[in-house]
Amino acid sequence: MMNKLSNRTSLGIAWLAGLFVFAGLPLTMLAQGPALAQHEAVDVPLLVNDPLENLQDLSLKGSLLTPVVPVPGGQMETADFTRDLFQMMWRKNDPMDVYVIRPKGVTKPPVAIYLYGFPVEDGRFRNDTFCKLVSQGGVAVIGFVPALTAERYHDIPMKKWFVSELHDSIVKTVHDVQMIINYAAARGDLDTSRIAIFGQGSGATIAGLAATVDPRITAVDLMDPWGDWPDWFANSKLVPQAERADYLKPEFLNALVPLDPLQWMPKLKGKAVKVDDVMYDSGTPPNAKAKIEAVLPSSVRLVRYKSPEEFQENALKDGKLVTWIREQLTIRPGMANTNEAMQGTQSKSSKDAVQVRDSH
Repeated sequence: MMNKLSNRTSLGIAWLAGLFVFAGLPLTMLAQGPALAQHEAVDVPLLVNDPLENLQDLSLKGSLLTPVVPVPGGQMETADFTRDLFQMMWRKNDPMDVYVIRPKGVTKPPVAIYLYGFPVEDGRFRNDTFCKLVSQGGVAVIGFVPALTAERYHDIPMKKWFVSELHDSIVKTVHDVQMIINYAAARGDLDTSRIAIFGQGSGATIAGLAATVDPRITAVDLMDPWGDWPDWFANSKLVPQAERADYLKPEFLNALVPLDPLQWMPKLKGKAVKVDDVMYDSGTPPNAKAKIEAVLPSSVRLVRYKSPEEFQENALKDGKLVTWIREQLTIRPGMANTNEAMQGTQSKSSKDAVQVRDSH
């Protein structure tokens, strides 16, 4: 069992390590593996889905999730930012750690939600270099991990995991994004009229879906979203070979159709959207990447990185990866819909890109 778990974890480590480099995070943080390892000897009955949550509706309209009062988990202050940890819960037996990183000296900063995909730990949100980088320019950042990931993996049989339960994993986390925005709005010290979201891998799929149902999200940065499900499950290196056939059955794939970027990507038209295609990443197969690119609205900014060296130079170096989302949130009032604003953002970011497509 441990070998199977380690294989799942290690598949994503090589590429995820690159994302930690720009924040100065040690690779030992990656080598620890998901928190689920401590449960390997115990299989418990699968919890029944909360009857108050409608997993057939991406919006919260069909659910009655009620948050408990957030439990403070500590505060860290530096010269540049304040980081608070809260334990939040609105779903039975699913407490989650949520980090709120606020820049110093900024009244009611805009909000960027950062959502990294499976497999991932929450260590980057505790890293001071990362927190300083993403909050630069006066942006507040909220970070958490998806359902059935890290400390959120518990109380289910070991044969079940994020991918085997992909439909529910995605939908629950889309609900989480909306609940966290509700929390941010209720705080009173954040500007929730300006909300952006960055997602990577499965986190990108979740981020894009959340943006289709929550109009409060105005800017979306998606890196290598999972999608084109038949091809993804047939060829993704993240799928264990022994389980692949089960995921290619029609009854499994049919439930995922509404969650496919091929279906929902065009619905992002009208929002500021950037798609980062790390072309050498094996998490999403090349054919799936090409199909996702083909359905992008003409307004989407597409940036391709052909090699690790190009990604290091044009995305990780000097924190260039977070520049675009910061610009979308900090364009001065009154400029957001003008040609001046769009041209200013494009000209600055295009210098950092290897291949850029601003329109078809």
